[in-house]
Amino acid sequence: MILVTGATGQIGRLVVEQLLNMEVPVRAFVRNGDAFKDFHHASLEVAVGTFEDEKSLEKAVEGVDRLLLVARDNPNQVIQHENVIKVAERKGVKHIVKLSALGVSKGSPISLMRWHAETEEQLRNSKMDWTFLHPQLYMQNLLRFGDSVAGKGSFSAPMGSSEFALVDIRDIAEAAAKVLSDEDGHASKIYTLTGPTAVSYKEIAKHLSTILGQSIHYNAVTQKQFYETLLENGTPPWRAYDLAYITEAYPEDKNRLITNDINTLLNRSARSIQTFLTDHQENFRSEK
Repeated sequence: MILVTGATGQIGRLVVEQLLNMEVPVRAFVRNGDAFKDFHHASLEVAVGTFEDEKSLEKAVEGVDRLLLVARDNPNQVIQHENVIKVAERKGVKHIVKLSALGVSKGSPISLMRWHAETEEQLRNSKMDWTFLHPQLYMQNLLRFGDSVAGKGSFSAPMGSSEFALVDIRDIAEAAAKVLSDEDGHASKIYTLTGPTAVSYKEIAKHLSTILGQSIHYNAVTQKQFYETLLENGTPPWRAYDLAYITEAYPEDKNRLITNDINTLLNRSARSIQTFLTDHQENFRSEK
């Protein structure tokens, strides 16, 4: 049995779907028991609980061999993940696959990267097998600019002229499902998941222009400007800082880093930025 934590999140839910498509028994750990009421599949179980509730965690991991550790980004996630790791180890879980990030480091200026590093250390120090997934920035983050592109024909971001090998979360989910469903071969491995090419946000605007048939412009704003805008819109300070200064998590060479790990795991190339933008073009159109 495979347990997927954070099963209602954008990646967790996709992993559940992938495993079910593979006819692999999966248990989804959720806060709300109605979360998967639209799913009718014999291989799906639902466990209700929270990362803070040890009894619910114990019940969720009963009979589980492998576990996907993922949760919504938040300042309590290190403690939440530690709770899962302790219960999983005590109850006999053999292997934990941790969704982490490219740029993870205890010394990172980005809090999320530091939190991931702490959890990775906990897993390294456990008696369980572990696998870390290190994806580059998500292509799906671009969907946040949908209203701006649709309404103004432009979008603003603090990415300067740097290029990033953005990755589609659909590829991340498929890679996670592959690692989880394989009984061996992935212990103590780190997979760096990237797109097939590195692109700048100016290039992304050009791709959108072609796909939408109109001129789309990228406004390169400063990190401080972006941070202050996020605060004005009600984003928590820690989250606003991480989003505004995310480029500080990567040396320039890591921005452009391209790996074959998705190809190795899935026997196909990672989705391109053109494919992603074409698939989600309605998100950027004014007539949604």
